[in-house]
Amino acid sequence: MIVFRYTKTEGAEFISHLDTLRHLNKTFIRANIAVKTSQGFHPHMLVFMSSPIGVGLKSLAEYCTVDTDTSPEEFYTAFNAASPKGIKCVGAYYSEKNVNLASVITSAKYIIGGVNAFNAEEVLKAERFFVVNKRGEEKEVRDKIISVVPVENGIEAVLAAGNASLRPDVFASALKERYGGGHVKIIKTEAYIEGGKSVESLLKNG
Repeated sequence: MIVFRYTKTEGAEFISHLDTLRHLNKTFIRANIAVKTSQGFHPHMLVFMSSPIGVGLKSLAEYCTVDTDTSPEEFYTAFNAASPKGIKCVGAYYSEKNVNLASVITSAKYIIGGVNAFNAEEVLKAERFFVVNKRGEEKEVRDKIISVVPVENGIEAVLAAGNASLRPDVFASALKERYGGGHVKIIKTEAYIEGGKSVESLLKNG
């Protein structure tokens, strides 16, 4: 199997999770990457994506597992030659099994711009932090905020991902409500497994 890291930028961030899967499958076909298929009456490519990122959020750290015998080097070259704008492979790794990316990825790092400067320690030392989710419900999410660090172009935040995720746009909206700001820009830069280790460290160690 191949696990590869890819981008969603340059307009690709507006493609939904399901449509991204369709684009990936079409790219494998155009690139002549032989992907194994399921058995049964409705066979489909054995392609397993990490948890979805919100539509409109740019990412440099999306992951996907593909059941193929193609080597990582061949996969990288062929995929990028056939992939659409904004969806580019930035790393490909061999894996003996499907590592279930949607389950093992527990947090992600984002750069959030457009929120007025504030004291990050104020957020981290608070016992509670409330956000309003996309359904208009108020939720307490302090345990999902792992770190917040001021950087030159905004803040760098590590938030829970996977089954117990905190959407970065929801978090950014809460910050903007508290501290003010303008047009919010968000880009996902890394994804982590348990213990704050990179996804790549899991793959490189087999």
